[in-house]
Amino acid sequence: MRRKPANKSEPLVSSKDLSARNIALAANTLADLRRAAAECKACDLWKTGTQTVFGEGASKARIMFVGEQPGDHEDRAGHPFVGPAGKILHKAMAEAGIDDTEVYLTNVVKHFKWSPADRGKRRIHKKPRYSEIHACRPWLDAELRVVRPQVLVCLGATAAQSLLGSDFSVSRQRGQLIESSLAPLVTATLHPSSILRAPDDESRHLQIRAFVDDLKKVARFARKRAA
Repeated sequence: MRRKPANKSEPLVSSKDLSARNIALAANTLADLRRAAAECKACDLWKTGTQTVFGEGASKARIMFVGEQPGDHEDRAGHPFVGPAGKILHKAMAEAGIDDTEVYLTNVVKHFKWSPADRGKRRIHKKPRYSEIHACRPWLDAELRVVRPQVLVCLGATAAQSLLGSDFSVSRQRGQLIESSLAPLVTATLHPSSILRAPDDESRHLQIRAFVDDLKKVARFARKRAA
């Protein structure tokens, strides 16, 4: 039987031995999920991450964007997509006609995985392992269950392959509508962080325009679902 907390200060579940999956299944609101995920130790990333960076946005958002993991800025701030890549995403959403109030932003993995730079104090992003993605999946499944977006957008290969299968290719299938039980409409595009790695200004400009075009398709998908 599912158990709801008696008040906000009471833990979502009483047993410390429950897995992340059981905790996620017990939660019925984003606030419950966020509070429980803050204590998640399902993989070792909690040991090096500053904090859990849970998803944020409208509780019944029409569009959910899912990236790979929080970056350095997000890890320090505790909020998703607030760093340089997040600024590109928000600007592209605005150009595409997607309002922040209709969006939920999250990641496949909720902790920042990093390694120290050879010099200085910079923390270098490391791609999460399958086991870390698998350990964090209950939280994403629970977010999808609670938010129930009309359009799910996978940002980058890690998110797309985690949710749509290892054979999925963002470069070949970006912008396409994908059949999935995750949401009525599912699609994928590049992660905005890849734009930051463009070799020159011209390439960066072209990638931004293509990214905005992808998000314009997302906006059209969302409007059709709302009609």
